[in-house]
Amino acid sequence: IDDLMIESMEGAWRQLNQPVKHKQNPVLVKTSAFEEGAPGYGTVHYDPQKKMFRMWYQGWKKTDGTSTGVLFYATSRDGVTWEKPALDKATGSNQVQHPAVQGFQCPGIIFDRRETDPQRRYKMLFSCNPDGTAATWMTSAAFSPDGIHWTPSKELPLIPFSDTQICPFWDAQRGRYVAFLRFGPPNTRLISRTESEDFFNWSPKITVLRRTRMDAVQKTQFYQMAPMPYKNVYLGAIGAYHNESLKPIPADKPWTDRQDLQLAYSRDGIVWNRVGGRGAMTHASMNRDADWSDATRKAIFLPYGKRDKDWDWGYVIPYYTPEPIVIDDRIYFFYSGSNAKHWWTWTGDPPKKDPNAKEPSKGVGLATLRVDGFVSVNSGADGGTLTTRPFLFLGDTLLLNADAKGGEIVVEALDADGQPIKGFGRDEAMPLTSDSVRHALRWKGQKDLHQLQGRPLRLRFQMRAARIFSFTPRTLRRHYVRAYE
Repeated sequence: IDDLMIESMEGAWRQLNQPVKHKQNPVLVKTSAFEEGAPGYGTVHYDPQKKMFRMWYQGWKKTDGTSTGVLFYATSRDGVTWEKPALDKATGSNQVQHPAVQGFQCPGIIFDRRETDPQRRYKMLFSCNPDGTAATWMTSAAFSPDGIHWTPSKELPLIPFSDTQICPFWDAQRGRYVAFLRFGPPNTRLISRTESEDFFNWSPKITVLRRTRMDAVQKTQFYQMAPMPYKNVYLGAIGAYHNESLKPIPADKPWTDRQDLQLAYSRDGIVWNRVGGRGAMTHASMNRDADWSDATRKAIFLPYGKRDKDWDWGYVIPYYTPEPIVIDDRIYFFYSGSNAKHWWTWTGDPPKKDPNAKEPSKGVGLATLRVDGFVSVNSGADGGTLTTRPFLFLGDTLLLNADAKGGEIVVEALDADGQPIKGFGRDEAMPLTSDSVRHALRWKGQKDLHQLQGRPLRLRFQMRAARIFSFTPRTLRRHYVRAYE
């Protein structure tokens, strides 16, 4: 995604890749009258042992004062066909016993494997206004033994209010809880971060994503960000909301009052970069004086659908997956969408498929992406090269996630001075000509790569009509090492 491992590229370029939307979308929709306003913000967990998906999604309950959110629950074996268990035997409702606090909304849920108290294994951050007035808007916590029965924290005001989903997780690299939420008060469409050692005492919000000159093209604001710790880095799906307007969508600005998803990226969880069509971009680079029109279009990670045709043509909102869901080498992304734009009630621009509908239809969609497939380095038919920076390799195997079907990838190992290492040069390399997430790099006459480990090493990838996504050191053989006294 960035230049940490890349020293140079010639005839090759980075490309942001989009997840593929499932053909059966939407995979979950409102099916009962009590699911009013659903599905709204949501969280999805996956249990690889039980092979079970669990989804919590928000609806609304109209009250005399401020509306209060409600929380529903669904399960699935494949992420496509969902069941809504009857948690209330009398009504058949799948509504969980969420924190009974006025104004409950915007929940983000984690399962905390480190927690020793079984009553607090499930943790939630949510927003509320306990007395029903704007004066008490706040973000607070709740706990549950099963994700169904929730008890709010006795000390309700923990974090200043965020009126979009709050996304907490345990950051193993930093050894503390981290949450991403909206800047404020007053609430503004920017992305902020807070952290805590105990889930009760939270640091002041620090804004990590601000708007740039590129965002000025479509007057883009950041509605929310769903973070995802991924291997040793951090990724975030941003709800990129464009050109807020109470007027109908003009033909020359089709993005008006609509929202797609863009990608953010960080190596430490604190300093974040946006990911554009050519990979990670710094905040400073996005503020250059340039024509950003084309770059804005290429920065879309998950697009909304075709206007008046697709179920999600108005906007898409990321669903929060605190841990990556990877099944059969595909990363699962869930999102909610609607067939009307953001302020459809004010503009007279409702869905055209059903002009008699009183309100738009909403649903939850599924999209999948090749593992490590966020950004690739591509080459055309004329070929190109990618040379890494020097690094120390430990192991006996290098696995390459790459698509060379219809093309070719040849890899040579270079020393710190850029010279081919004997036995691991271009002439000895075995070309890759297929598509696999686990190509094992091989050289003729070499059983494995343990001779390359522990020394400064560069790799030069010579590519033709191919894409490279990642490379990963592994130890796949048992090695007997004599002990010396």
